[in-house]
Amino acid sequence: SGAGAFAPAKPAWTYTAPDRTSFYSSFISGAQRLPNGNTLICSGAQGRLFEVTRAGEIVWEYLNPFGEEKPGEGGPKIPKGLFRATRLPADHPGLARL
Repeated sequence: SGAGAFAPAKPAWTYTAPDRTSFYSSFISGAQRLPNGNTLICSGAQGRLFEVTRAGEIVWEYLNPFGEEKPGEGGPKIPKGLFRATRLPADHPGLARL
């Protein structure tokens, strides 16, 4: 039959950050292939969204500015996690009144 429950056998595309330690989230993350061939990536624990081309070039990124102080330290703000992100086209019906 060829295709099984866990097909495809290998990824069609992967992204690895130039600095591998800068791109890691063990939970609350995701990716969305966009109509232009780019990929929207949500690195949830970092509160980071970015769009990357098939060649691995980051074309834009967003870091969640809404953070909280480190518990018990009163220190600098750290980003709050982002559960997921979805790119909506400009003509999406939910955006019609905005």
